[in-house]
Amino acid sequence: MERENPEQVAVEAFAESARAYCTWATSPPGPPEEEAQRAIELIADLIARACRLGWHEGVADFRQPAEEQIERVRTKARTMPVTSYSEIFNNLIVPPEEPVTGNLGEDIEHIYCDVAPGLEFFEQGKVQEAADHWQFWFANHWGEHATSALRALWSHLAGRERS
Repeated sequence: MERENPEQVAVEAFAESARAYCTWATSPPGPPEEEAQRAIELIADLIARACRLGWHEGVADFRQPAEEQIERVRTKARTMPVTSYSEIFNNLIVPPEEPVTGNLGEDIEHIYCDVAPGLEFFEQGKVQEAADHWQFWFANHWGEHATSALRALWSHLAGRERS
């Protein structure tokens, strides 16, 4: 019996999450609270599976999905029950930096724009290119958006009051 390659398993698992996120992000919007719940589940899954891809920082081309797809994502993002939130970019700096304003819709869009091109590589059979793309952009861009979005969605769903 042949053992599965752990790296291949991790890439295939991430592709499954990427496909679910991209399908959700480009689908017609539903009720805002249901969309928030689904978004937190999908983003948490992307983060968990991206961590299993590893943390090496290779080089990846910048690729942009079609504008039509991005507009669908923007339409979905506009239905979120949260728009803006406060965040600190580098929470390892003590005392903390001044907070800035984050935007959940932009987070959802940036995650999509960084994940979707890797999914295209994967579906073309370019598995290593997909893995490299996802690893690079997770470490350098969409991971920040995903973790910020996750916190904002968690705060909303947990019933935190805005001041």
